[in-house]
Amino acid sequence: MDTRQGLRSSARFLGVLGLALLATGCSELQARHHARAGNSKYLEGDYAGAVREYEIAEQKYPDLPVVALNKGLACRQMMSPGSKSPEQQHAVDCATGAFLKMKELTPEDQRGDRLYIQTLFDGDRFDKLVEIYEAQVKAEPKNMAAINGLISVHSRAEHWNEALRWAMTRADIDDKDAEEQYAVGAMVFARLYQKGGADKAGYDPRPDPNEAPPPPPKPSKRHGKKHAKAEPPPAPTKMPPPFVVGDVVGNERVRLADIGLKYLQRAIELRPNYREAIGFISMIYRQKSFAYLEKPTEWEPLVNLANEWLAKANAVGNPTPPSTGSNAAGTPPSTGATGSNEAPAGAAPSPAAPSAAPAPGSNPAPAAGSSASSSPATSG
Repeated sequence: MDTRQGLRSSARFLGVLGLALLATGCSELQARHHARAGNSKYLEGDYAGAVREYEIAEQKYPDLPVVALNKGLACRQMMSPGSKSPEQQHAVDCATGAFLKMKELTPEDQRGDRLYIQTLFDGDRFDKLVEIYEAQVKAEPKNMAAINGLISVHSRAEHWNEALRWAMTRADIDDKDAEEQYAVGAMVFARLYQKGGADKAGYDPRPDPNEAPPPPPKPSKRHGKKHAKAEPPPAPTKMPPPFVVGDVVGNERVRLADIGLKYLQRAIELRPNYREAIGFISMIYRQKSFAYLEKPTEWEPLVNLANEWLAKANAVGNPTPPSTGSNAAGTPPSTGATGSNEAPAGAAPSPAAPSAAPAPGSNPAPAAGSSASSSPATSG
């Protein structure tokens, strides 16, 4: 009797298990059906429709990484870089949420993390990126990838002083690398040039020795009588080019110039014939002199130093760097974390090209592993 009851219990358990497996299988098949519909809408450019189908697929069967990947890619297509509209914020939330889910489902697939970080950059979610990278630096103070990330984030967010601080931190950690020291100097030069230093190199505040001295002031007259009080002196004939709001001026210009000179000196100590660093020393002395356009006696020694370093740069045997202050001179090296080089799942990237995440506005194919007759794509 006990044996028969045991057999009945086992049969009931197996029956329930079979029904559960059948229900799961049906749910997964339904999810894949909606995923295929989402892929079709994606390829037609109906990204909102694609997202709706992917969301239904997630409701039917929430554990398909390829659906999370394709949903994130579709949401990225609805992003408008630079926009602050509610639609933009919704699209960014949608994409980042999808890529976070992909990371949870397949932590070994690095695309989820790369696309998540890329989307934060593209969506101007700088506070979140700073939080992520600062946590990494806190855990590992010499984590260069995280430090590079902070430089890139603060540069994109126009937090220039923070970007400089982290560039200096990177150079201090890698203090035997001449190029890291040079990068700080180049960054400072670009800032000084772009913020008030582009139009002042031709101005000489010293008095012109060939110019006749101004006539002595004439005494003023009051009621026909001469008084000792003289008329105001004539306005100066030389006026320096003006600074405008937002320019780096005065003590701040001097402070930044001294930082740049410090790191460039380090660069040439490590590499004595570092032509570019020598040339930038000349140009930063010139930029520093602009803080003293109304003080010729303090301006002149700095210009003399600029000329001396220019001669040293020319003596190395190559032309000095251009003094145009191009953006490239002050742009921190790329972090690698912001590159969008991830091909959509199921798509075959060119053999020699690194894989990259599609940028907003492009039209990458959705992941291909959502066919009802196949298991989830291993890439998704």
